[in-house]
Amino acid sequence: MKLLFVCRFLPHPQVRDSGGQDVYHYIASLSQAHEVSLIAFVTPDQAKAVAAMGAVCREVVAVPYRPGALAGRVWRAGWRVLRPSVYGRVVSPAYGRALRRLVARQRFDVAVVDGMMAGYGRLLGRVPRVLDEIDLYSLVAYQAYAGQPPGWRRRWARRDWLRTLAFELDYVREYAGVLVRSAADEAFLRAYGLPRPVAVVAPWFEGLESLQSIPLARPPGDGLLFMGAMSHQKNIAAVQFFVTEVLPLVRQQVPAATLTVVGGQPAPAVQALAQQPGVVVTGEVPDLTPYYAACAVNVVPLLTGGGIIVKTLNGLAAGRPTVSTPLGNAGTGARPGQELLVVPPEPAALAEAVVQVLTDPALWQRLATAGRQFVGQQYDWPANMARLVAFLAGVAGESSVNRPE
Repeated sequence: MKLLFVCRFLPHPQVRDSGGQDVYHYIASLSQAHEVSLIAFVTPDQAKAVAAMGAVCREVVAVPYRPGALAGRVWRAGWRVLRPSVYGRVVSPAYGRALRRLVARQRFDVAVVDGMMAGYGRLLGRVPRVLDEIDLYSLVAYQAYAGQPPGWRRRWARRDWLRTLAFELDYVREYAGVLVRSAADEAFLRAYGLPRPVAVVAPWFEGLESLQSIPLARPPGDGLLFMGAMSHQKNIAAVQFFVTEVLPLVRQQVPAATLTVVGGQPAPAVQALAQQPGVVVTGEVPDLTPYYAACAVNVVPLLTGGGIIVKTLNGLAAGRPTVSTPLGNAGTGARPGQELLVVPPEPAALAEAVVQVLTDPALWQRLATAGRQFVGQQYDWPANMARLVAFLAGVAGESSVNRPE
């Protein structure tokens, strides 16, 4: 098949956000047997990343993106008022022109469009379109609204949530098929009567590679780990909550307990947490494996969520018992009490669960073993890719039958 990926930002081998990693590995796997082209916004420092993707793809169309440019920031701010925030921030005449030129000079069997870029699907002409809902953005917008205190910000967030839901449902109905990352996301769309074919395709995450080689043995010490992009608000809020309200309760019972916060671009609020007793903030690291190997418990105290939470899956794959809030286990399919512990987002409940795992060797070993087995059984990458290829081929075949001459 000849495939086109319509992305927001460039997926590439060194990208750190989970969505970018996910799409990169789909492209890299598909390109082994299919012809893949790619269009994406590209920042000035990504020349090497473009070259890396050029070795994987037939063609890479790089649309310049300068996040700090004043004109661009004003433009995007205006569109985020006119449209839901998630869709307004990607409006770009330059991107639209580049996409039209690409479709005019190449024939594609299927275009896979990033959910955030859904509006650009209307520029694809007769190319069959699949919407890749890496996140259900209406659910993300709802979490943002639900987390706001009373006041004008909450009212604005509610407006953005309702508009996002309306736009998202309109978009998914325009596409020939939809990709989601979890059965929960599929059920959400089905509840709104989505008539289109939907495929559940599991994400790629680091746990599918080196993390599963970590020995299933409790490491020395009482280290806790939180991993995530530390410029994202949901991760900032989670780690602030854990450090200020949960960790002190843990240390009352396990004085040697420490928390290591791993993730790129830590916000100033996150960097400041390193001043608290027992807290280390690393920033971006080249390899997550040593950090998972050294930790005794993986903590995922998310207060807002969206999509499938790969930091939870990474902990399970690494064979490290994971303590999570319900939102931290969203979409994974892991069973509370079986593969991990899931407790309410309350300081006492989280602290009690962490202490229990730290002090009960039998529980530690049971969760470590069950978590790794779960990932091995439920997230088999070759089987996932086979499902994806079959789905895309089905969309291409159905569309070719129905396409007018």
